[in-house]
Amino acid sequence: MIKRFTFLLFALIFSLGAYAQQVNVSGMVKDQVTNTGIPYATLIFTKTASCTSDSLGHFSYRLAAGKYTITIKAAAYGSKTFEWKVEAGNSEKVFELPTDVRQLGTVNIKGVQQHLSDVQLQIQTAGTSIYAGKKNELIDMNTLSANTAINSTRQIYAKIPGVNIIENDEAGVSLSIATRGLNPNRTTEFNSRQNGYDISADPIGYPENYYTPPTDALDGIEIIRGAASLQYGTQFAGLLNFKLKQGPTDKPIDVVSKQTVGSYGFFNSFNSIGGQDKKLNYYAFYDFKRGDGWRDNTGFNVHNAFISLKYALTPKLTLGFDYTFMYYQMQQPGGLTDEEFKANPRQSLRDRNWFAATWNIPALTLNYAIDTSNLLTVKVYSLIADRKNVGNLSPINFIDNPSIPRTVMNDDYRNYYMEARYIHHYALINNIQSSFLAGVRAYHGDTHRTQGYNYTGSDADFTMRDNNDRQIDYRFPSYNVAAFAENVFKLTDKFSVIPGARLEYIQTNAKGYTIPDTTMNAKTLGNESHTRKFALLGLGLDYKVSRKTDLYANFSQNYSPVSFTDIIILQPNMKVDPNLKDVKGYNFDLGYRGQIKNIVSFDVSGFYLLYKNRIGTLQQSDGGNAVYLYETNISNSRSVGAETYAEINLLHLLPQFQYSEYKLALFGSVSYTNASYIDVPSDRKQFEGKKVEYAAPWIDRYGIDFLYKHISGSLQYSYTDAEFSDATNAKASTDGNTGIIPAYHVMDVTAAYTLKRWKLSFSVNNLTNEMYFTRRTTGFPGPGIIPSEGRSFYTTLQFHL
Repeated sequence: MIKRFTFLLFALIFSLGAYAQQVNVSGMVKDQVTNTGIPYATLIFTKTASCTSDSLGHFSYRLAAGKYTITIKAAAYGSKTFEWKVEAGNSEKVFELPTDVRQLGTVNIKGVQQHLSDVQLQIQTAGTSIYAGKKNELIDMNTLSANTAINSTRQIYAKIPGVNIIENDEAGVSLSIATRGLNPNRTTEFNSRQNGYDISADPIGYPENYYTPPTDALDGIEIIRGAASLQYGTQFAGLLNFKLKQGPTDKPIDVVSKQTVGSYGFFNSFNSIGGQDKKLNYYAFYDFKRGDGWRDNTGFNVHNAFISLKYALTPKLTLGFDYTFMYYQMQQPGGLTDEEFKANPRQSLRDRNWFAATWNIPALTLNYAIDTSNLLTVKVYSLIADRKNVGNLSPINFIDNPSIPRTVMNDDYRNYYMEARYIHHYALINNIQSSFLAGVRAYHGDTHRTQGYNYTGSDADFTMRDNNDRQIDYRFPSYNVAAFAENVFKLTDKFSVIPGARLEYIQTNAKGYTIPDTTMNAKTLGNESHTRKFALLGLGLDYKVSRKTDLYANFSQNYSPVSFTDIIILQPNMKVDPNLKDVKGYNFDLGYRGQIKNIVSFDVSGFYLLYKNRIGTLQQSDGGNAVYLYETNISNSRSVGAETYAEINLLHLLPQFQYSEYKLALFGSVSYTNASYIDVPSDRKQFEGKKVEYAAPWIDRYGIDFLYKHISGSLQYSYTDAEFSDATNAKASTDGNTGIIPAYHVMDVTAAYTLKRWKLSFSVNNLTNEMYFTRRTTGFPGPGIIPSEGRSFYTTLQFHL
C-alpha cells in the first residue's frame, strides 16, 4: 500500500509540468486475468512524464505526438513495457498487466518519490468528485502512527490545522470535531459520510454523529472545508468522509488480527478478512472493545461489524453492497462543578445515567465506466438506527435521589437516500483536459423522538412507564431533493476556474406534542411544516505556480436548516420564535500549498466565514412578573483566521536517504481563529462584542514522526487555547454548566516494531497526566463539566496473514 501511494504522488508531481502538450491521451490499465481495472497503476512515458490511473484503473494525460516506450507498474503486478504511437487518431488505449505476487517483496523503489506526510492533497478529480480549487486533505491511515484502538482523535487529526475537539467518550465511537469557530459537538457542522454515504442521525434536521468507524478499518479520511457544500450538502464545516478499506486485488485472502490491552480494563479486538476471487472483491471486519473507564461509572461495550462485496458484472460495470452494524452501551458518570473538578476530576456523582445506540447502514453502489472520459456512480442506501438515554438531568449540585424517577430520551431514525453522480472529461482549449460533474440527490428521513420517565432501578433500562406519562412524543418527517453541478475549466496549462451551483428543495415537518409542565399535564401540540427552495453558488480558482505548488481560492455559499431540538418546547417557561430562520452564510478560502523538492510539504491559508441567523436562547419578560426563555435567532457571527501546516523530512536532506521510505519528520499545525458575534440587534446587547462559544483562538499541534527499518512511531504535542462555553461569555457558574473552558496541553506517544507478519506497538496517551476538560453541558452526558481522560497506557499485538 505504501508503494501504491508512492507511485500516486510521483505521478501527481511530475504530471503538473506536462500541460503544454498537444494530444490528450486516455485509457485503462486492467488485470490480465480478471479484466478489472487496476487502481493507482503508474504509467511512465519518459523520465519526466508519467501519470497514475484512478481508483477504477482509468488514466488520462497530455503528450506530444510521437512514439513512446511506456513502462507500467502497479503494486502486486509485474512491471511491463509497451510501445505506443501517440497521434490524434490513436489517443486511447487499454493495457493489461499480469499478476505477480512477488512484486511486493522485490520492487526497487529507489528514485521514486515517497509521500512526505500522512496528509496529502487530493488530485483535481478522482472518481466522480472534484477537488480542484478547494482546501482539502486526505489522511492516509496506512502510514499514520497513532493509537488506533481508541480512535485517538488528537493523533488522527493532528496535521489538520484548526481542528477543535470535544472528548465525549473513552470508547472513541462518538467523534466531535469542528473548525473555524463552529460547534464541535458530535460533528454536527460537517457532512459526515462513510464511503460516500451519510452516517449521521438526520443530515437535514439532526446531523449529530453517534457512530464513527474504527480507525483500524480505514484506508483514509477525506476532508474538504466549507467549499464542499455544492457537491455534498449544506453543512458549514464541509465534508468528512471515512474511506473504508477494500480487499486486496492481488490475493484471494488477507487476514489481519489486532489485540489491544490498556489501562482501566480496556480491551480491543479487531479482526478483518478480505481478498479478490475472480470478479468478486470482498472485505469484512468485526471490532469489539470494552473498558471500565478512567472515571467512576464509565464502563462501556462496543460491537462494530462491516462487510463489503464488489462484483464486476462486466469490465465497465461494478455492483457493490455494503452493510454496517454498530451497537454500544456505556455508563455516563455525569458532570462536575468547577470546585468538584479541582478537588477530584475522576469522581462521579451519577451512577444511574446510561447511553446506548444501534446503527444499521445497508448500501448498494453501482460504478459504470462508460468509457475513459465518462463515469457514472449511483448509491442507494438507508440508515436504520436508534439512540437512547436514561438518567438524572438535574443540575449536578443537586443530590441524585434513587427514589426519584429518571428521565428517558429515545430517538428512532429511518432514513432513505439515493445519490447519482456523473463526470465527463473533455478537451476545452489546446486539448487540455477539463471536467464536468453533475449529480442528483433524493432523501427522506423520519425521526421519532420520545421523552418520559423510568421508575425502575439504576441499570440500563430505557423503557418508559406508559404512553400517557411522556413529556415528548414527536415525529419529524423530512424531505430533500437536490441537483448540483461543477466544472473544472482549464483555461491554460496553469490556470483553472471551477464554478458550481446546487439547487435545493427541503421540507421539514414536526408533528406531536410536549408536556412542559407535568404538574398541569397539559399538552402543547405541534404540527408544523416548512418548505424551502434555494440555490447555492460557488467559485474556485487554482493556479499552478510551479510543478509542485499552487495558489487556490474558493467562495461557496452555505445553508443549514433549523434542527429538531430548536423547535421543541421542553419547559413551561420556554417559547420558540414562530419566525425562526434557517442559518445562512458562506466560506471564503485563499491559500498556497505544495511541496519543496522532496523535503517539505506545506499548506498556508486564510479564511473568512459568515454565519447568519445564529440560533440561541434569550431571557425575556412578558411585561409583568413572568420571565421565560425565548428560542430565536440572536445575531450573526463571523470567523476570520489562518490555517497553516508544514512538515519536513530531515532524512531527505541527506543524499543517501533522498528517495528512501525511511522518515524522521517534524511537523507543525497551527491555526488562529477570531470568531465574534456581529450585527447584534439593539434588544440583545448582552451578545455585543462577545466571542463565539467553542471557538478557541489558537490551536497548535507539533510532532515528530520516525520510521527506520522495523521501528516506527510518533511524539505529538497539542495545545488548545481557552474558550467560552456559552454566547454570553460567562466565566463561571455554580452548577458547572457554563463558564470558561481553560487552555490545556497534552502529549501522546506511540512506538511500534514490525517483524515479518507481526507488529508490536505501545502507546501512552496524555503522557504528562494533564487534568483538563473540553466540554460543559446542560444535558447529557452531564450536566456540568465533563473531565477528559488522564494518563493511560496501551499495548497492541498485530498479526497479518
